[in-house]
Amino acid sequence: MRGTVVRVTVATLAFAFVHSLLASDAVKREVERRLGSRMRDGAYRFFYMQVTFASLAALALSMRGLPDRVVYRVPRPWSWLMRLGQLFGVVLIMDANRRLGLLQFSGVQGLVGLLSGKPVEREPAAQGPLLGGDLPYRTGGAYRVSRHPQNLGPTLVVCLQPTMTVRLLTFALVGSAYSFLGSLLEERRARAADPEAYDRYRSRVPFFLPGPVR
Repeated sequence: MRGTVVRVTVATLAFAFVHSLLASDAVKREVERRLGSRMRDGAYRFFYMQVTFASLAALALSMRGLPDRVVYRVPRPWSWLMRLGQLFGVVLIMDANRRLGLLQFSGVQGLVGLLSGKPVEREPAAQGPLLGGDLPYRTGGAYRVSRHPQNLGPTLVVCLQPTMTVRLLTFALVGSAYSFLGSLLEERRARAADPEAYDRYRSRVPFFLPGPVR
């Protein structure tokens, strides 16, 4: 099983590296320097999402066929509670995407504007609520539960699997650590874009896990 743990860890870290590199301001600035601001604003988000999906698929394929065994299996009715937690994670993801605007979040809106010759807007500085416009809507729902529901949701889905194997547990541990650290970095970028508005929002909503605001 040691080989499985090592390979899954390396593959997950490789995905995290690519994902973080493309999300960095340095890479975005370089793309803008080479291709221009309109191309960067209109196409980068869409390109970023396609690379994310492709790298997730590559990660899943790299884990297939590796030796595996069950670490634990949670019996009913406790497994039902875990399934409810997973469902809650899915709801968080869907609600957060809805409040951000699915077309904008996926990059389709920017790409359509670029191809049609219409004005295109730059995506937010970091993944998080849009602190402008209809604030009760933008910061409601999933964004009242956690400041990073799009990272919390997948974490709940993976970690609350009632039947946990070596492969899945390794991915869950490494992926959860990346989600938490990634949320810290996103928090810095989001606050740098509008410190006053973000501090007001931060004072009302917990950082990652639901609970009292610290």
